[in-house]
Amino acid sequence: MNAFLLNPASTRDLTTDALESPGRPRVLPAAWWATTTPDERALFGARHGIYSFPTVELVSWLQEFIAGRTAIEVGAGHGALAAALGIPATDNCHQQADALSAAYYRAHGQVPVTYGEHIEQLDANSAVAKHRPQVVVACWVTHRYDAARHAAGGNMYGPDEAKIIRACEHYVLIGNAKVHAAKPIWRLKHRILTPPWLYSRALNGTADFIAIFDGGRMLSDRAHAVTHG
Repeated sequence: MNAFLLNPASTRDLTTDALESPGRPRVLPAAWWATTTPDERALFGARHGIYSFPTVELVSWLQEFIAGRTAIEVGAGHGALAAALGIPATDNCHQQADALSAAYYRAHGQVPVTYGEHIEQLDANSAVAKHRPQVVVACWVTHRYDAARHAAGGNMYGPDEAKIIRACEHYVLIGNAKVHAAKPIWRLKHRILTPPWLYSRALNGTADFIAIFDGGRMLSDRAHAVTHG
């Protein structure tokens, strides 16, 4: 976990404009976030347990990409993005359910996530197995730790992202180049977009991104169509 020193006394507090309710950000235009500084965004996120800030443009892009298909958000946290998209929001809620996890975050100066009231408490893999969505949206999700790949990091509560990718048509990951650099799924076929309307609390100078992974269900459906067409 990276640590950065911020001076709250000299950094503008974005809470009044950017927070809808405790722990839940407003969905704001990217033009508004463009008037803020990295320090302001980092302080706002750290104060409220928020990692990525949903923009109007991100919601519109996802709506166009989903295009009427079934979709869910995993690791949804506050659930603002899923609510804006009108799709189920799921999370294992480990920062709330596990006292040790919450204590770890607080010991490192991090405010735990405030989970939305509409969140369905399911880990990501169980949520995908239950809902069988065509599209899975994952925003700032930490992958499952594997001792055989210690250098990749992760945590014990994270999902098996490769398994999720096999079970859907598209896995859409929203993250940050440095924060999510070690994910094992980068070895799988994907494409990356870095639109200017993504904003997060990352304070490392690297780009936020949307990574799109073609899933196994889409490949299986295509094979079925070729075989039975």
